[in-house]
Amino acid sequence: MEMESWRFLPLAAYLILGTVVGKAGAGTGLYMGPYFPSHQPRNITVHQEAIAYLPCTVNQLGDKSVSWVRQRDADILTVDRYTFVRDDRLTVHFTPDTSTWTLVIKYVQERDAGAYECQISTEPKMAMLVHLNVIALMQVVTVASPTVPQVEVKGASDKYVRSGSTARLECKVSSTVQLPDYIFWYHLGERLLEYDNPRVKMTVSRRGGQGSEMSIISTLIISNAEPSDAGNYTCLPSNLHSATTLLHVLNGQYLPS
Repeated sequence: MEMESWRFLPLAAYLILGTVVGKAGAGTGLYMGPYFPSHQPRNITVHQEAIAYLPCTVNQLGDKSVSWVRQRDADILTVDRYTFVRDDRLTVHFTPDTSTWTLVIKYVQERDAGAYECQISTEPKMAMLVHLNVIALMQVVTVASPTVPQVEVKGASDKYVRSGSTARLECKVSSTVQLPDYIFWYHLGERLLEYDNPRVKMTVSRRGGQGSEMSIISTLIISNAEPSDAGNYTCLPSNLHSATTLLHVLNGQYLPS
């Protein structure tokens, strides 16, 4: 039987072919090297003394490392899960489900503002810039209501619904001089997307007057709740800390009074 001609291609031809296929379809299942997904937050705004979360998602990392570098002094802050500076405010959090390396800065100061590079240890290095903007306390005091920004999932910390019913979670952001650009929802550490689950719907509404009197509410609705929907739900505004609630889906049990 005559063998197909492609089986006799030289090694160099396979390498060239692999490169072409990789450029045409990164993420199709073949490992073609790490890359940054295009839709990622690049500007983060937080209040002084709050917690800053700078996320960096890297797909197909393979055996490479991810580092966070502060651009103003070129200090290497973290490499993979390890912190390399003597600043207890800085840590890195890795979320395996989304392949996201998040630089966490606690008690943010004005000096923390600036650009941060998320680097991949390729040759040459690949980098993505994330800009951190810090709203000083002086700016907050000049507003009519100098209260601390609040992020909360409304209601009790534990919520109960019957299997087959509708679960409704509301995340409220208030007392902030700058409303978030977006609010993401996560279930067990994995970001929720409407197009991934037809039973999930998210809406956003604004309320109040001017400045810190304004608030924004993100509502997560889960139709026909299933046991797999149970667990921790976290809402994360683009410029503030997160808030979490625990959802219980009961199958035949009585709802707590």
